[in-house]
Amino acid sequence: MAIHDGHRDRIREKILKNGIEGLQPHEVLEYLLYGFIPRKDTNAIAHELINTFGSFDGVLNTDIDRLEAVKGMTRNAAIFLNSLPKILKLYSDGSSIGRQNLSGRGIARTFMKTQVYGQEVEVLVVAALDARDNLIRLERMRKGTGNSVPLPMRDVVDFAIRTNASSLLMAHNHPSGDIGPSKNDMELTVELSRMLANMNVKLQDHFIFSDNKYFSFEENGYI
Repeated sequence: MAIHDGHRDRIREKILKNGIEGLQPHEVLEYLLYGFIPRKDTNAIAHELINTFGSFDGVLNTDIDRLEAVKGMTRNAAIFLNSLPKILKLYSDGSSIGRQNLSGRGIARTFMKTQVYGQEVEVLVVAALDARDNLIRLERMRKGTGNSVPLPMRDVVDFAIRTNASSLLMAHNHPSGDIGPSKNDMELTVELSRMLANMNVKLQDHFIFSDNKYFSFEENGYI
């Protein structure tokens, strides 16, 4: 037990020094399990979880019974890991949402990813920003029936007008795992960017997310 305590202290020191982003995925998992599995080696359990379910995202998107079946796991730990995507969604939808600043590619991308995270069908979300990149409003425009969701240009334009947005961010997910944009995605995004520009509204980016992968229309020169 003393060995485990020393390792846990080292993980906590890593977080204090470099932040949670300084940890490897299995280290984040073992840290999350500390409070639910106090007397076992959660490092070994974290490795087993990722080996079983393929990735950090795969662990969090697994049902409770399958999580609990992994050696060393407890019922409470399984419930906690399974609930994390919903907890993150509640956080992103909280009352403080209007005060968030989304300046910078990384911040904007991470925020938009949380809006489509864990969805089993395609969803399209749009964020309206003011001139300083503060979030005015977030809206889920469409929910698809599988691996496709329409891009409603008129609804997006109306949303920009209603919110008096200076710029927009868009994101949708590909549950299939392929982050490549369809021909329709590309054509409609380019056309929408031009329409918004004529209204002095900038389409900052349109992201496609799948697991830990993403495609950015701005980074790839389409916006």
